[in-house]
Amino acid sequence: MKILFTLLISIVTLFGFEKLDSSNFDEKIKNKNVIVDFYAVWCPPCKILNQNLKDFDELKTQQDVTIFKVDVDEQMALARKYKITKLPSVVFIKNGKVKDLQFGVLSADELETLSQKHFK
Repeated sequence: MKILFTLLISIVTLFGFEKLDSSNFDEKIKNKNVIVDFYAVWCPPCKILNQNLKDFDELKTQQDVTIFKVDVDEQMALARKYKITKLPSVVFIKNGKVKDLQFGVLSADELETLSQKHFK
């Protein structure tokens, strides 16, 4: 029972940000500064990145940056469209245009530096 509870908590934690799918992706990122986290529930580094994204979201200096998540197992077409080949992957999008694609776990400080670079 304890293992099931722990697993449930870790899955719920992954969904702290709004999830996107192919039906709402383009509309949600339109005319915004967006960081999209492509992840999978079974991916341990994705859980670390999720916590770093939460830390970044609380401390970010640019308040006009929105964070979204895309589950690659549920949204394979979006993963292919954005050339996601490794997890976790973070895509920086400004006004609907990809500015950068980063693979791996980024710290909150790295996320801040990259967002300042791409969302001037």
